[in-house]
Amino acid sequence: MKPPRQAEAPKSQRTRRKIVRAAAAAYRERGIDGVGVRDIMMRAGLTQGGFYFHFADKAALFREASVEGFEGSVEWLLDHPGTSPSERQLAAFIDAYLSARHRDHPESGCMMAALAGDVARSDRKLRKEFTAGALAMLDRIAPHLAGENPVERRQKAGLMLASMAGVLMVSRVLADRAMSDMLLAKAREFYRANFCQA
Repeated sequence: MKPPRQAEAPKSQRTRRKIVRAAAAAYRERGIDGVGVRDIMMRAGLTQGGFYFHFADKAALFREASVEGFEGSVEWLLDHPGTSPSERQLAAFIDAYLSARHRDHPESGCMMAALAGDVARSDRKLRKEFTAGALAMLDRIAPHLAGENPVERRQKAGLMLASMAGVLMVSRVLADRAMSDMLLAKAREFYRANFCQA
């Protein structure tokens, strides 16, 4: 007997999700100020006029795009290496985060590394929305870290994510590709040695 088919989301929900995904990728690729509503809607294959049917303003879209972007990067960076034994999953996450692929494809990577500079210069509301997405990412990383309690593990996750995002940002601005590759390689060694359990 075949399992029952899951009901498909209504068209308006599918369209909204399409816009959010397009926005998350566009923001990571070009920055907050480098992307307008028209750009996002074109990327989603939709007309600009439909935007306000789904969102009150660009800030409302950014809120959802932040959550989508953080969740999407966790799925790629943390869930994808899930084929590794559980004790190797954090090391696999570190390797994926500090990889040439992640460096070269900000549009599908970590929101923190792609947008922290932009968000720091934005208003409090945008910073608050961005922070919510970042905290959700920390909650996914923290269980993989050693610590006496959940608070300590989350603090370690915050330190690790913030510093790895900085390394990734620097690797993206270096004009010398060999130097960038070396930075990532050395950073992978450092984070595996200091954050992965023996």
